[in-house]
Amino acid sequence: MNSTAFRTLLLVSTLAFAASFARAEKVIFISADGFRPDAVDVLGPTGAPTFHRIRTEGAYTSNARTDITYTITLPNHSCMVTSRGVIGKEGHNWISNTDPMLGQNLHRNHKGYVASFFDVAHDNGLRTALYASKSKFSLYDDSYSVKNGAADVTGEDNGKDKIDVFVENDDTSQLVDQLIATFKSDAADVTMLHLRDCDSAGHAEGWNLTPGTPYLQAAAKVDSMLGKLLDAINASPQMKDHTWVILTADHGALTGTKGHGEHDE
Repeated sequence: MNSTAFRTLLLVSTLAFAASFARAEKVIFISADGFRPDAVDVLGPTGAPTFHRIRTEGAYTSNARTDITYTITLPNHSCMVTSRGVIGKEGHNWISNTDPMLGQNLHRNHKGYVASFFDVAHDNGLRTALYASKSKFSLYDDSYSVKNGAADVTGEDNGKDKIDVFVENDDTSQLVDQLIATFKSDAADVTMLHLRDCDSAGHAEGWNLTPGTPYLQAAAKVDSMLGKLLDAINASPQMKDHTWVILTADHGALTGTKGHGEHDE
């Protein structure tokens, strides 16, 4: 394995807007699909001010790891959602990377219920939301629906539908605006936001870190959207000082490639 290249695959950064790291009342978990953290270094503080702000104000690492067996979108997002690896008895076992067929869900594929962080939050009385920019993320809305979700046996019965709000929009700028609009009154307690831009640019034009390339333009767009989101948090009385933001990625790709499924990543 080329460990140097592999280290570029995933950025995990946590930014706490809660005063003095007080207990957060809201969590926004963001996945920048296909994002390489070394893009932050290439863009610099001028080209990626929000990422550099997060590095300065939060806790971060550029040396995180994706699951080596499947460096693709749905298997790795399923790792995020379920806190399981991909394969093996304890894995979630979802290896497909396409829109799920009718009737497919994580539990049927695993041959047993696969709990998620949506379960934990919802069953403890919190509102949950998923804002996704790829249609294949219907996998999670279907898996944790009123039909397929598990019974709530934690305290008050909040029902089987673990994801209270599901929004799918491939226009990420609109998607972020849709999320921000909820900050005025009815923001969910736990939200997952998926941004497809870097992955789409990488597959179309290549994971190229040369200045001015479509991939770096996509990375700069993600930075801008994140900045808009953080500004909206600070402008909202119900969100400011009460929100933790977690930022990560599902995978990157080797420089010059248009794919990311090889083990030598």
